[in-house]
Amino acid sequence: MPYLSVTQPHCLSQDEATERLKKKRTEIKEKQTYTVSDLKENWTGLHAMDFSFKILGFSVTGSVESKESSVNISIDLPVAAMMMQGTIESQVRQELAKVLM
Repeated sequence: MPYLSVTQPHCLSQDEATERLKKKRTEIKEKQTYTVSDLKENWTGLHAMDFSFKILGFSVTGSVESKESSVNISIDLPVAAMMMQGTIESQVRQELAKVLM
């Protein structure tokens, strides 16, 4: 299974970075229902979460951790997404940068 890891530095407090990630998660739940479904999350600590969802019928799992100066996202992609891994990584980086600005 293809694996994607993205680390985005930020200048926010760890709590603020986590709150912004939570806000983005809520936005995805509310606005992306036509492509993203079955979004589940399990907060494993104050600043760490495991997640899973389906997009266009494919299952995706991963984790996100907010640290003092960066956010790390790790994603297990379906094999069918391997050809688009670079595009997916670019989009994740762009969205994460927007969230943490």
